[in-house]
Amino acid sequence: MDLGRVVELTLTGMGSVALTLAIVLASQPRGLPTGIVTLDATEAVLSFIRAGGKEMPDTDYEAAAKIYQADLEAAIADFAAEHSVIVVNSATVLAGAPDITQEVSQKALARWREAKDTP
Repeated sequence: MDLGRVVELTLTGMGSVALTLAIVLASQPRGLPTGIVTLDATEAVLSFIRAGGKEMPDTDYEAAAKIYQADLEAAIADFAAEHSVIVVNSATVLAGAPDITQEVSQKALARWREAKDTP
């Protein structure tokens, strides 16, 4: 495929997404997201590892990582619902969207710690 065609298709796709987002944001229908925020997925996982995940035996780590992943997904969904936003991976955003990684990572870690301490 010719590089010019790839650029053309990429720009067309980006333009379509931007136009759709502009229409949604301009009309702001009730119940639909009104903004975009980002999450650094790598940093979110590293926060779990730094919080004690790296010190666990492999079998415990695997189970704890699954629980943390579920807690992280719940924290992201809660944030999106509470703030009426769309959460996207920061690796896909060039610039301009607020980052919520620390906020949702801390919430997920708190949930994970509560679950870990509950017999």
